[in-house]
Amino acid sequence: MKNIYYILFIISLILGVSIVLFLKYKKRLLELENKILLREKEQITKAFNNLKSTTSAEERIKLKQEILKLKILIDDNWSLFKDKFELLHPNFLTLLKTSDFHFTKSEVRFLVLKKLGLETKEIANMIGVSNDSVLKTQYRLRKKLSIDKTIDIINFLE
Repeated sequence: MKNIYYILFIISLILGVSIVLFLKYKKRLLELENKILLREKEQITKAFNNLKSTTSAEERIKLKQEILKLKILIDDNWSLFKDKFELLHPNFLTLLKTSDFHFTKSEVRFLVLKKLGLETKEIANMIGVSNDSVLKTQYRLRKKLSIDKTIDIINFLE
């Protein structure tokens, strides 16, 4: 009977140590993810500030390419991205919110990125979806707005 208690004690001890090590590992992973998010937020802020202050066409193209490298896959990144976008185009999101079309979140993301002058492929890469998904969103928007393929969506909304 003593042997069974010793075995159970050793198993409990090993299990407890394993749990503690696992929790420390998870904590470290969360710290690393947090650092990555902070770095991405800094990059987004820097890119938008540079874009806002630049007047040269060549510089704007370079800065748009920098923005393309950023990922806005998580809601935190999207919120920051949206805040910086509002500084660049202050009335655009208000226009979308007050319109009678009731845009979905994905439609708003698409329209914001389209307003920056990004192409379908670039939008897909930036938000982590396929080109087909972006094209379907664009199709649904055109249908919702009742506009033809020849009409630019952003110009129509403005």
